[in-house]
Amino acid sequence: MFFRAFITSGLIAGLYIAIVFSVGDLPLGTELMYQVLLTFWTIGFLSILAFVYGRKIKRNFRGETGTIKWFDPSKGYGFLIRDKGGDLFVHLRSVQPQDRRKLKENTRVRYSVENTEKGPQAENIRII
Repeated sequence: MFFRAFITSGLIAGLYIAIVFSVGDLPLGTELMYQVLLTFWTIGFLSILAFVYGRKIKRNFRGETGTIKWFDPSKGYGFLIRDKGGDLFVHLRSVQPQDRRKLKENTRVRYSVENTEKGPQAENIRII
């Protein structure tokens, strides 16, 4: 993701430079052009990173709530019922360490949903 943001912002910055210097009377290859290119590239790179990672951070802070349907610590997994409806898989590594022994049926939890290769799964599970 980091590399994609770097390349995309570079392409956008190059396009801006071509537009700015073709409209004005400034020659290409000047020191000013490189300063403007670096400025546009930096702004584009930071805005793309903020857009992509900002959504991910926001999703982790917001989270969803639900109720533990069943959880077996000896097996290391279980399921929870979402308030939105439906079930989600819960793995022991997704539960906060201080909450692992307290996790029982009908416990209210807050979590975020991650799409894994096996389907959606609850992550960052905290008892509320």
